[in-house]
Amino acid sequence: MKTIGLLILFVTLTFQSYALDGLLIQTIDYSLHDKWTKTISSSVPTISTCTKVFKKQYFFLTAIVGGYSINNLGIANVDYTIKITKPDKTIYTSQEQLPILNRKVVDNKNLQMSDAVLKICFEEPDAFGKYQIDVEINDRISGQSKSIHSIIELVDMPKYKKFKVKDDVEFSDWVSNYYLKQKPESALMNYIYYSQSKLSDNESSFWPVFSEFIVIYKNNTFLLPQLFQFFKNQDDKTRIYLIYLLHYSELGTPDFFNGLSEMDAKTYSQIKDLKISDIYGKITDTQQLDMLWATFMAGGSYQPIQKLIQTLEYSKYNGFLDKYKDSGKTEEDRQNAINNAIYNSLIWSLKSNCKQHPLVKAYCEWAMENENLSTIQRDELKLILSDIK
Repeated sequence: MKTIGLLILFVTLTFQSYALDGLLIQTIDYSLHDKWTKTISSSVPTISTCTKVFKKQYFFLTAIVGGYSINNLGIANVDYTIKITKPDKTIYTSQEQLPILNRKVVDNKNLQMSDAVLKICFEEPDAFGKYQIDVEINDRISGQSKSIHSIIELVDMPKYKKFKVKDDVEFSDWVSNYYLKQKPESALMNYIYYSQSKLSDNESSFWPVFSEFIVIYKNNTFLLPQLFQFFKNQDDKTRIYLIYLLHYSELGTPDFFNGLSEMDAKTYSQIKDLKISDIYGKITDTQQLDMLWATFMAGGSYQPIQKLIQTLEYSKYNGFLDKYKDSGKTEEDRQNAINNAIYNSLIWSLKSNCKQHPLVKAYCEWAMENENLSTIQRDELKLILSDIK
C-alpha cells in the first residue's frame, strides 16, 4: 500500500482523502505488481506507461484508487469497470465490477492497486488505430464514482534496422537500464550488435547478457516472427547466437529446428544439451550472481533480488579465501573459498546497485520489513542498507 501523493507514473498524482480519485495504469511492464507490492509505503514506485503497442504484444491495465470511504466497521468496498472501444466505435472488450478493495482497511489514506490486472493483446485481424479505454471506479460505501479515459494505439511493428546501436557504451546502457524504459522492439538489434561485437568474445559475460535477453523474449513472444525472418540471411556467428536464444528461451519451434541447414543443425546438436546454471538453486559460482542481476535488469522483478538477499547467508564463509592457501586444498576447501568470493562479490554488487538503482534499494528495504529472513541474512542486509544511507 502506498501513502497518498507518493505515486509517480511520469506524472505526479495527489489523491485527496475527502474525494474519490483514481488512476489507470496502462503498461507493458510485467513486473508492475512487484513494484507496487514489494516496496514499502514510503517509497516512490515508478511504473512506465505505454501509449502504443504492436499486434500480439501483451499490455496490462489496472486501476489505483485513493480517497475512498470506509463504513462504521472500517470496511472499504471499491471496484472498477473497464471498456475498450475499437477505432470504428464498436466495443472491443469490457469487464464489469473488477475488485479493487473489499475488506477492512487500517488507514484509508493508503492508495490501493487492484489485483485484477487485465492482460490484453491485439490479434492479427484487429484494425490498426486508436482504441478508447474508459474506466469507471465505483465506491460502494459512499456511492461516489470516478471516470477515467485513455487511448492506446495499435501500430505496425517497426523494422528492426530502425534501432541502431552506436557503440558498446550505448549497448551497455540499454541492458543496464532496460527495466526502466522497456522497448522490446529494439531487442533484436541490440542482441545482434552484441553477437557481432567484441563484447561477445568475453566468455564470462555471455551467460549474464544472454540471461537478460532470454527473459525479454519470454515476456515478448510477439518478437518471434521478426527473429525467424531475420535468421535466414545472417552470418555464421550471428546464427549461432540466435540458435542459442531460440533454444534456451524455449521459444524455437520444431518446424524451425527441423528446417535448419546441415551446418546449423550440427551447431544446434552441440548446444542443446548444455545446462544453464539454475540461478534460483544452490549458488556455486559468482557468474550466477551476474545472471540474477541480468534477470532483474530485464524487467525489474523482485525474485532475483530476493535470491541475492538470501545468498547473504554466505557470510559464514568469510575468511575461507585467506585460509585456502594453507588448507589441504580439498574439494570442500576449494568450494568454501569460492563461496567466500561469492559473498564478497555479492556485498559489493548489492551496495553498488542499491546506490545506482532506487528499485533495488526499495526491494531491499521491503525485504527487511516483510521477508522471512534468517538472522544472518537480516543482519547482513541491515549493514548494507546502513552503509548506503
